[in-house]
Amino acid sequence: MIEQQLQQLWQDKRLPFHLFRLTNGKPVEIIRTGIWNLAGSGPDFQLAEIQYDNLTWFGSIEFHLKSSDWYKHQHHHDQSYENVILHVVHEHDQEIFIRESLVPTLELKNYLKGEFSIPTLYSWPKAADFTCRKRLHEVLPEHQRMQQLAIKQRLNRKFNQAFAHAKGIESIYRLISAAFGTKTNSLSFEILAQQIPLDWHQAKSESELVSLIQNNTQGWKSKNMILQPKMLKRVLSWLRFVQWYFFEENNSLMDRNQHLSEGFNKSGVIGALLQNNIRINAITYIEMFQEQAKSKRASGLVKGMKHLQVIPTEHNRNTRMWGKIGIQAKNAWESQANLEIYQQFCAANKCLHCCVGQQLLKS
Repeated sequence: MIEQQLQQLWQDKRLPFHLFRLTNGKPVEIIRTGIWNLAGSGPDFQLAEIQYDNLTWFGSIEFHLKSSDWYKHQHHHDQSYENVILHVVHEHDQEIFIRESLVPTLELKNYLKGEFSIPTLYSWPKAADFTCRKRLHEVLPEHQRMQQLAIKQRLNRKFNQAFAHAKGIESIYRLISAAFGTKTNSLSFEILAQQIPLDWHQAKSESELVSLIQNNTQGWKSKNMILQPKMLKRVLSWLRFVQWYFFEENNSLMDRNQHLSEGFNKSGVIGALLQNNIRINAITYIEMFQEQAKSKRASGLVKGMKHLQVIPTEHNRNTRMWGKIGIQAKNAWESQANLEIYQQFCAANKCLHCCVGQQLLKS
């Protein structure tokens, strides 16, 4: 059995949902199973809804063969897993905690029997893989060349998406906001940025903005989890960082990028994972925008690539997949390049458009 098989059974609703009880014996109702995340990093199912203890919970669901895999995969160090509302495992061998709160766990092994036993003939999903897995070591120079092409493609694509439909300052505001949400909650924070115009951060007090966010029944609550205390803490950090980044009088916006550690300290952004996410997914593209503003001939690509080279590599599902075939990213430049290669070429079976695939076909 592999983890993806459990996910497939969940996705296809081939499980006795009406019988489910948590490992503590309490019944749990799965109202919405969530959206299967096949893109890479982050929890396995997102935008899920469950009910237990007479409360309705909105958030993500993570799958493992054993509960202890949560710690083996370093999820306790990854803030994108902080909104997991249910841990679904084949075997429960260890209690799991998020910031000292026990994660509700559903153990499946006792339910996989009779009419709900694992089918022998089934259209199982293919585990994430690379067509060139066995021969990649033969063409490492081509892989490095592909990384160069992929990182430029990724930077250009994401830059154009970010700055295509809004003025520079508005796009910068949205980039920073989305980065605060990380992959799991980026949509929620983008919605916040739309609902709270940038000038409100200067015109209204922090308590007024928090009250608006908590009382707002649109966007945030309907798109993702209810604003629980741990997420409220993230929202407060977002408010304070925006205040520092856009309205601090001491430095220009360009200088802010050089003093991010000061902004992180003032806003309470302590975790390295969130800090690096903001640097990778927001500041990189802001620096490209500022470089272009200096000269019409500048693309900002060199600036963006240099910025990524000094950021530590991410640790997520994508980097683990590459690591299993011997490709270890040394920094965010390489991990972002590998992510682009996998998402845009490997997953789409575009081997003929990849330097590695082309070279292997020649040999």
